[in-house]
Amino acid sequence: MKKENREIKGFHLLPKQSPRDYCMPKRATLILLLIILLLISFSACSVKKRPGKVWDLRGKMVILAKNLTGLPYRSGGEDIDGFDCSGYVYYVYHCFGIEIPRVAKDQGKMKKKIRYKKAKPGDILVFKLKRRRWHSGIYLGKDYFIHAPNSKETVRKEYLTSYWRGKLKAVINKIDQLPQ
Repeated sequence: MKKENREIKGFHLLPKQSPRDYCMPKRATLILLLIILLLISFSACSVKKRPGKVWDLRGKMVILAKNLTGLPYRSGGEDIDGFDCSGYVYYVYHCFGIEIPRVAKDQGKMKKKIRYKKAKPGDILVFKLKRRRWHSGIYLGKDYFIHAPNSKETVRKEYLTSYWRGKLKAVINKIDQLPQ
């Protein structure tokens, strides 16, 4: 049975290819993006601002993360056919060329842990649930995060309630570690 191509708010998603292939914007968007990048590069030649680049990346990651809401949960999933929690985080980061571990527990072991008060949009939240289960999501700001909760639900935005705060084990700021 042939699968149809899918489209999610400006991203053309092709089934059964590498995660990088899923992140290719449509042709018109790509042309517009190239024109904007050329204009920005010429206007910013004399001044380099590292924080602007980082916040731009964070903003793009959050946009992609939000555009994936509503996709199904799938155990072991890491593509648009379905995500588990860590597969969702892995997918979003991988779309921007950022290598992170695939499993939530290993994501929580990454360097550059920060306190929750210092979390910024795009940071990784890692939770320890009952028994030996780990869970991860992407911080959106203002006490909201986005994640693939379980097999009965889809990828969704959620408020960081006292339940989630009590389970929070790590906040990972991987983005600020990137070379500029």
